[in-house]
Amino acid sequence: MKAFTSISLIFCGLLSACGGGGDSNNTVVETSVNAGIDLQITEKSEFIITAQGSPADGTFTWQQVSGPSLDGFVLDGAEQTLKAPDVKTDSVIILRVSYQSTGSSAVSDDISILVSSNNQLPLVVVTQTSPETLPSVYKDTVTLSGLESSDPDDNGQIDSYLWQLLSGPDLDIASFNESTLSFSHPLLESNANLSWQLTVTDDEGGEASTQYSMTLNKTNELVDANAGADKNVEEFEQVTLDATNSETVTDTYQCKWQQLTGNAETLINSDQCTATFIASDVDTQTTLSFEVTVTDSKGRNDTDSLFIDVSPKALGLINDSGVGECFNNAQRINCGDEDFPAQDAELGRDSYANDLEKAGKGNLAFDYTKLNEFADEVGDDSSDFTCIRDNLTGLVWEVKSAASGVVPSTVLRDGQNHYIWDIGDTTSGVTTAGGANTTCPSNTDCGLRTYIDEVNALDFCGGTNWRVPTYNELLGLIDYGKQGQRVLIDESFFPNIPVSGAINSVNLPYWTSQTAADGTSLSQAYIIDMSDGNDLAYPKENAAYVRLVRSR
Repeated sequence: MKAFTSISLIFCGLLSACGGGGDSNNTVVETSVNAGIDLQITEKSEFIITAQGSPADGTFTWQQVSGPSLDGFVLDGAEQTLKAPDVKTDSVIILRVSYQSTGSSAVSDDISILVSSNNQLPLVVVTQTSPETLPSVYKDTVTLSGLESSDPDDNGQIDSYLWQLLSGPDLDIASFNESTLSFSHPLLESNANLSWQLTVTDDEGGEASTQYSMTLNKTNELVDANAGADKNVEEFEQVTLDATNSETVTDTYQCKWQQLTGNAETLINSDQCTATFIASDVDTQTTLSFEVTVTDSKGRNDTDSLFIDVSPKALGLINDSGVGECFNNAQRINCGDEDFPAQDAELGRDSYANDLEKAGKGNLAFDYTKLNEFADEVGDDSSDFTCIRDNLTGLVWEVKSAASGVVPSTVLRDGQNHYIWDIGDTTSGVTTAGGANTTCPSNTDCGLRTYIDEVNALDFCGGTNWRVPTYNELLGLIDYGKQGQRVLIDESFFPNIPVSGAINSVNLPYWTSQTAADGTSLSQAYIIDMSDGNDLAYPKENAAYVRLVRSR
């Protein structure tokens, strides 16, 4: 494009005066500039731009208007030799030349320069970086690296990696999109050839790939039994034996557990890869050992073992029995009698009751604190309290409200209300919830789950984590020193207990959260009779009382 401007010049005759009556000539002179034709060039190449201006006595000035930056601007002179920048994508640079001749205004013209990107594809390199000692063997961590791949462009870099397993056995790989790829050398019946492809992409979208082959060696032993890590547990704790990390070259395998040493434990599902048992009562730390035999579908097998250390529970974590007296075959006697040694009153926390520093009150070693509706402590002798904190276990217990009518015309936490057990796994024999307004005032149903939800919705006694107690937790409230009384629980802390025998055939049945494993339907859960302390596997569809508990 050419730009123009013009001026008027008054020429006077050299031989005549330039007076008012003389003749004159008015001449218009145009100023123009042309930046040249638009260019198309390749990145990092040299190119020349040349401008033309008229009249010829003017000066040229170049500046960059837009696009990737060029070095050296502003520039003076009609002709310039420039070097195209390094660009990631095709780009347009606009340059402007300004021209000014003597006595005229400046004019300008633009030139467009299309700079084409000339991306060089990345160079792909695969190396094996681990294990240090080759060839790899079973359970080695094998690592392939693409970090030696590079982008030959001066300012280029690798943006992404993509690994593909073209052939070979199935492998457990966390990610195929990192610069390195790792997997564990699998159990193999024969040598396996693996073929990999690594594709890398640079920051301009250029892709390149390479393939890499490797061999994994077969394993001499084709079954690898894994009994798991050794454990430390406490008495009465459920222990899980887990051999599911065992490996075989066949698709399926079987497990068989057996106990080698220690107190005899009752193993549940001993012919499965996951077995359980409840650690039995111990007075001192006891070591148990177990062995698992893993057999594949072709009859090949391997064994592995583990050790489990069982420790007694700390004295202060559970309540004692509440028995503070000793007896012979007929009557009460002084404790310490050599003919009737090691009685309950002489053992455990209760035997130190007189030496214990309590936070609250309670018979012998029992230590209870009364709480109001906001979970604030109230006086030990207060009659206005809503919950009880067991200072030994740290558990907070629900205190039932007084009788408010005849069931179901009662209030939510009336001690007379009773419920069916519906809090467990619905695939394990748990029945459906009881009908609404039958054994409780709920308009939904009379199942434990609904009652728990209703109490938690109240933020009752400062908590929303109320639940049904476990077997041991509920048993911890039993005070066997109250034998012969109406209930074996301290009614000064747990008032409003219903009349014995009001429901079903058990005097005062209270639910625990523990299902009774009867071997078939799992349709029973344990209750504890608060009138005599006995436990019973009780049908879940029968109604029983409940006293909720929560952790602090």
